[in-house]
Formats: sequence, structure tokens, C-alpha cells
Amino acid sequence: MKLSEFTLVRLACAYFFICPGITYGLFTSRLPALKAQTGANEAQIGLMLFCFGGASLVSLFASSWFLKKLGNRNVLLYGTVIVLIAFILMGFASHPYLLGLCAIPAGLGTGFVDVSMNTQGVQIEKKYTASCMAFMHASYSFGGVIGALSGSIFAGLGYGFLPNVLVMLGIYFLFLFKAHQYLLSETFEAKEKEETAVKTFIPLFVVFCGILVMLSNASEGGIGEWGSLFMHDIKGASEQAAALVYAGFSITAMFSRFFGDRMREHFGDMKLCTFGTMTAVIGLSMAIFLQETIFAVFGFALMGMGLSPLAPVLFSQAGKYPNVNTAKACAAVSIFAYSGLLFFPPFLGFIAYGYGLDKTMFVVLAMCILLCFGIIALGKKK
Repeated sequence: MKLSEFTLVRLACAYFFICPGITYGLFTSRLPALKAQTGANEAQIGLMLFCFGGASLVSLFASSWFLKKLGNRNVLLYGTVIVLIAFILMGFASHPYLLGLCAIPAGLGTGFVDVSMNTQGVQIEKKYTASCMAFMHASYSFGGVIGALSGSIFAGLGYGFLPNVLVMLGIYFLFLFKAHQYLLSETFEAKEKEETAVKTFIPLFVVFCGILVMLSNASEGGIGEWGSLFMHDIKGASEQAAALVYAGFSITAMFSRFFGDRMREHFGDMKLCTFGTMTAVIGLSMAIFLQETIFAVFGFALMGMGLSPLAPVLFSQAGKYPNVNTAKACAAVSIFAYSGLLFFPPFLGFIAYGYGLDKTMFVVLAMCILLCFGIIALGKKK
């Protein structure tokens, strides 16, 4: 009976992890289409991403208050609905500034979803004393695969962003409220608040976990939001082939994360993450230096496999830190995480506009190398 309950709660939470994955996969794979639809240049795309990131950061800072007032499961539902509506509205944008305007509610909703879904996942691990965060983030990657592959298919058929997003997000919406019913109830949240000693500061260990997730997300965001344009404009790949960049990245990340909980138990968190960062450096180097499209896509896929264990491990480590409320720990890590995912790619846009898109990939490579040293340092600290 308990196992059945755990399975239902885990699957319900995983369904909400799919939402930011599928929207991000759609968005990144169809950036060339959105760019053509609105007539935006690289700098304007970067500004739009900055609007998305700024709005997300606002919701990340406000998330603890909303979680306290509305409850984790309700914030997760409301944030998801906002995200779905905002991304559909992007399909109607005919000007770069209208696209940036739509990015604001999309960013707000994404921030709320990120904190609440990771909080829900760590609370599930605590209640049932079983690892599941890798499975949750595998669901995020699964959403990215669906979004990116649909982007490639719709691009190949000659359809724009709007019909693509209407079909995919419309299907996702059908099961949204059903999944909400099985989320962990507010009763467990209230019990955790009573049992957790409140600290007035965030421990250094949690902060360091957040910085490492920031570096990981910055690397992923750099590939997700500029990888398809890099393949299209620099490597000379078709739009359909360019859309496979994030699909390949997400497919390997997804399969790695589906086995991630078992690998954590077998190898240990730090060994797994150290090997992963080294793999990511090798994969990105292949994508940069090898000219053939198939090898470049394979390199991005290898990078996805390497980075896959980092976010679930680091969120889990921070959320379980003694005497720190799970929601506060996840909110702190999410602030760092989205600072990397949402602000670093816009920064790359200005680099690409001034120095060329090919130079931006070397910046991402440097971030991966720094991340590798950071994981080694965390292992020694622990």
C-alpha cells in the first residue's frame, strides 16, 4: 500500500517536472523560427532572454512567501498554468519587444514551478526515505526531448512556432489537474516546518551547492539557447538538423537520470558528478572542434549525459542538509541555478553579437572546466 502511494506521488511530481522541460525544449529548438517570426537579431534575442531571467529571479525570491501562504502543491499548479499560457502567447508575437513582453510571465511562472517542484521532490525523498530526484530530473529531460523533437518535426514539415506549441502544450494540459490531485499534501509540509529548526542564514554548504548548479545550468543554457543557432549559422546545418542539438542533449540526460538513483547508490554522489563533468568537457570539445554535423550533435549529446547527475544530486544534498527547511534550501539553490540558466545565455547573446557566435562556445567550455574543479572541491569539503 505504501509502495503504491509512493509511486503515485512520485509520478505526479514527475509530471510537473515535464512542464519546464517541454517548454524549454520547444523554445530552444524553435529559436530560429521565433527569430524569423519577429525579425529579431542576436542582441534582441539576448534582451528577451534577459526579461525571462529577470522575471524568474523575482519569482524565485518571492517563492518562499507564496509557498508559505498557498502551499507547495498549489503554487506548483498555478505556476504551471501561467507557463503554458505565456508560451502559447509567444506564438502570436510579431515583434521582438512583444516576444520580450511574453517572456515576463513565462519567467515568473517558471521560477515558481522550479522551486515548488524541487521542494516537492526532496520532501518525497524525506517522507518515503527513498531516492527519487534523479527520476524527477529525468522527467524534466524527457519533456525537453519531446519539446525539441517536436520542434524538429514541425520545422521539417514547414510549420511555425504557434501550431507547434498549441499541439504539444494542449496535450500536456489534459492531465495537469489529475496529476495535481496526487501531489504530497500540505499536511506533510506543516509537519516538516514544526520539526525543522529555523536558521536565520543559509549554510555555506547549501550556497556552494547552488553555485555549482548555477555553473551546470549556465552550461546547459548556453547549449540549449544558442546551440541550435551555432549549428545553423556556424556549422551550416539545416534548421531541422539544428533543432536536434538540444534533443540529443536531453535524450542522453534523460536516460542517464532514469538510472541516476541506482548509480548514486552504487558509485556515490561525488564520484558520479566528477566523472560526469569530465565527460561534459570532452563532449563539448568534440562539438566545437569537429566540423561534421553528426559528430557535433554526438558531442552535445555526450555533454548532456555528463551534466545529467549534477542538478538532482546537488538539490538533494542541499535539501537534506540538517536543520534547514527544505523549501528554503531549494529556493536558495534555485536562485543560483536560474542565475546561471537565465542570465548567462543572454550574456552569450551580447558576446555573439560583438565577437561572433563561434566564440561563445569557448566561454561555455571554460564554464564546464570550472564546474569540474568545483565538484572536486565539494567532494573534499564533504
